[in-house]
Amino acid sequence: MSNSIPLSGWNVLYKSWLSELIRPESRADFVYTVSVFLLCLLVSILFYKLGKWFIYKLTSLLIKKKNVKIVAILKANKFFSYLSYYLPLLVFKYNFDLLWESEKLPKMLGNVYQVAAVLLIVLIINAALNSIVDFNQRKQSNRSKPIRGLVQFVQIILYFLAAVFCIAILSEKSPYTLLAGLGAMSALIMLIFKDSITGLVAGAQLSFNHMLQIGDWISLPGYDVDGEIADITLTSVKVRNWDKSISTVPTYKLVVSDSVKNWRHMQESGIRRISRAIVIDVGSVLFCTPEMLARYRAVDGAEKALKDIDAADEAEAAKNAKKTDAPKQNGITNGVTNLGVFRAYIYRYLEYKSGIRADLSLVVRHKDPSVSGLPLEITCFASTTDTKRYEAIQSDIFEHLIAIAPAFDLKLLQIAGSLAAN
Repeated sequence: MSNSIPLSGWNVLYKSWLSELIRPESRADFVYTVSVFLLCLLVSILFYKLGKWFIYKLTSLLIKKKNVKIVAILKANKFFSYLSYYLPLLVFKYNFDLLWESEKLPKMLGNVYQVAAVLLIVLIINAALNSIVDFNQRKQSNRSKPIRGLVQFVQIILYFLAAVFCIAILSEKSPYTLLAGLGAMSALIMLIFKDSITGLVAGAQLSFNHMLQIGDWISLPGYDVDGEIADITLTSVKVRNWDKSISTVPTYKLVVSDSVKNWRHMQESGIRRISRAIVIDVGSVLFCTPEMLARYRAVDGAEKALKDIDAADEAEAAKNAKKTDAPKQNGITNGVTNLGVFRAYIYRYLEYKSGIRADLSLVVRHKDPSVSGLPLEITCFASTTDTKRYEAIQSDIFEHLIAIAPAFDLKLLQIAGSLAAN
């Protein structure tokens, strides 16, 4: 036996003493094997406790004095804890030669040690990979590059190879022989990992094309999903809805079959569209008389709207000067209606409304009339993406229009206007 083994020397005397004390010799060998094994195990546990204490003290010192973020992340993912297990395993293996002197020792014990070493290496690598993911997500600039899906794919390969090596160790066969045998089962393997492979491809597309990233606000009407992306994994995207519920959507569904509305660019632009309609009672739409126009001019802001209409009428009249006089309806040229005046008023109101971007598109239009009335749709852009401020601006606009509509002799139907996607 090599003198480099710490327990060598006394073990020879101990074995001789057992042989004299216990008969037959086979029983003495068994007692020797068990007792030395327990001693190696006890020493290994002692080294584990010491190693764990030393690693924790060292990492705690680094975290407190240098505030090393990666050290804190590694500690949170139990990287150092798994690493501390490796020390007693090495100590046990170093002293394991003492047990191999016994011919009665089952070879399976050595195989169990090798399997434990493989599994421990897998746990250490897995903790390191999880730490990389956590560190990547802490940086705002890396949110557009979610790597959890790729890491999960690497972990699946790692678990698969670990399983092959463990089976090879226990069956005492070459891992290459097992891998060659598994090649014949490739069709079954593809079927088992179909979702993972599809999810990996979809996740790569989402990442490389910058389609989605953690923190994006997305809407998927088909899945009743509306909220922020909390996580992107190999097979699914986790969304935290505004009602604080969590929805999980298959990753490949977002790329292959379903349409996803991403609000990120709206948030980056600093503006948000308002598009909503009020329903007008068509029976209240009338041609304006001079008396009606006089009343409308008294409405604050309507004077300028009527000037716009008059200017348009004069331009139209100059264009048709050489033609037959345009017909008059109720004394008003070109048949100006109270709804037309109301539309012109809305334009003027939105141009001067606080919180509305007047330099962007302002549209007031009729939608297709129905038995429910004539929808009058207003489209404009709020100068904020903050939900609270946005909803306040939108509410102010439509509360004002509902209240001012009777001043133009218009009636609104008691039917909720259609709310477009904002």
